[in-house]
Amino acid sequence: MSKDYKRFILSASILLIATIIVSQIIFFTFFETFLFPARIISIVFVWIATCASCLWLITTVLDNPKAFNRVFMLQTSLKLLLYIVFIVIYLKIFKENYVPFTIHFFVVYLIFAIFEVSLILKFVKENSGRKSGKVNELK
Repeated sequence: MSKDYKRFILSASILLIATIIVSQIIFFTFFETFLFPARIISIVFVWIATCASCLWLITTVLDNPKAFNRVFMLQTSLKLLLYIVFIVIYLKIFKENYVPFTIHFFVVYLIFAIFEVSLILKFVKENSGRKSGKVNELK
């Protein structure tokens, strides 16, 4: 496992913990239905999907930098489909909490998407001019 991926996992884990804490505070403070099912599960689900896609993208840049755009579009589409399936299944099972869950999932998705894209862009910029082999580390 490369240093880049280890740093990403560490940063993503810190973001995961911060997101859970902020989510707890917001839902305890502003919403009556703060204990709707799968709130923490949805955060962890998005975190796992983000980490897996990052591993895929870093591996792609290291192996074949020219395939980055194609793989990035493919994995983004697959993640969105996976998220839609998760949301639809949740909403079929728990119909009463659809508004807080949908808002919560959207905010969590935005947080992790911005985080992922910013780190991936930094990694790609640092490694765009290289040939197969040597890799610049994230700083």
